[in-house]
Amino acid sequence: MTRKSSELWTSITSSLFSKIDDTFLEDFRAPGGANSRLAAWDPLDKSMRYYKFLLFNVAYHKPDDFFDAYRKLGNTGTGNPVTISIADCKIDIDYLFAVEEFMFLRQHINLHEIKKVVEIGAGFGRTCHTLMRLVDSVEEYTIVDLPEVLKLSQAYLKLVAPDCFDRITFIENNDIDAWSALQSDLAINIDSFQEMPPEVIDEYVSKVISASTSFYCKNPTGKYKPECVGLPALTAAELLDVYSLGYCQKVFDLFDESELSAAREIYLRAYKPSRNWKLVADEPMSMIPYTHHVLYVRD
Repeated sequence: MTRKSSELWTSITSSLFSKIDDTFLEDFRAPGGANSRLAAWDPLDKSMRYYKFLLFNVAYHKPDDFFDAYRKLGNTGTGNPVTISIADCKIDIDYLFAVEEFMFLRQHINLHEIKKVVEIGAGFGRTCHTLMRLVDSVEEYTIVDLPEVLKLSQAYLKLVAPDCFDRITFIENNDIDAWSALQSDLAINIDSFQEMPPEVIDEYVSKVISASTSFYCKNPTGKYKPECVGLPALTAAELLDVYSLGYCQKVFDLFDESELSAAREIYLRAYKPSRNWKLVADEPMSMIPYTHHVLYVRD
């Protein structure tokens, strides 16, 4: 007995599989090709399904103490982030990263000795929020950032961590005298040194990081071409000065393990503040392995 196909597949076969020839076979498995309807979703899928599957999969394999820490954060939903639910936690990508950072630090440094923290470039403040909630010993947390971004982190942290707010100081990046006088037990930079000119990083290293006992850095290990992640090639004007920023400017294939490994070695040397510091621990970020955790302490 002949079974009639669904209207869905009648439409698909007539539009995508009506002509199977050498031209079809040459690229039917490429992004946007007909195979996206047979074996897998299209890599260029415009929905959030890949993002949410990736977030869910990374969070799903976290140990119990990850979720214990996450619950202690309290309000993580301000700003309406995309979330997935595991172990009674509404997990978003920002706080997934923040708790990972906390757990990396907890594993490799005595957080009970950390009383003063300075963070260079804190974004909306999720790392500050996380450490202030999870590290009882922190008495002072200083954020150095662009004036426009400080307005966001001030408003956000006052809302989500009002009981900690009086222990947080905000310093504009152009107030060099103020941040040059800082001393801390832990200096932090997450995902912003790669967006600064090297000479600006040099100044932060010589005046802020050098006045700290330990330095935690989590930044990309290099640069990549837009085509590497499926974006169209951009002009020099569209790229602005992105390839001249940060200490690690080598362009490499993010998805080539040997190139990634070589880039990490360059990164670990580049961000070591000086010969008077030693590398304590490092590891790739769970979700985005071309970004790398590293902790240095004064030798």
